[in-house]
Amino acid sequence: MILGASEISISLNLEDDLISKGLLKKEDYIESGLYRIADGSIISCRRIIIKELKVGNFTIKNVVASIGFKESPLLLGKSFLDNFKKWSIDNDLQLLILEK
Repeated sequence: MILGASEISISLNLEDDLISKGLLKKEDYIESGLYRIADGSIISCRRIIIKELKVGNFTIKNVVASIGFKESPLLLGKSFLDNFKKWSIDNDLQLLILEK
């Protein structure tokens, strides 16, 4: 079982957009996973490998993501954050600070 914030999470809407732009293909899908979400319930989500993800000046390759509900918020989970030496959030500036 995977905790909800362990991986990047995208919405069904974003999945559809990535497919329509040719950025997500059938071979990018991997085994589905079971996730425990904030309310304690367990859900099953399809999973993908994102070949390349750019955030700011950083590019991360081959990162696992789950596909949530139609309008799920984007979540940069530990599968993304573990690629950095340090990361922090500046709530005043609403900034994610990443350090390689």
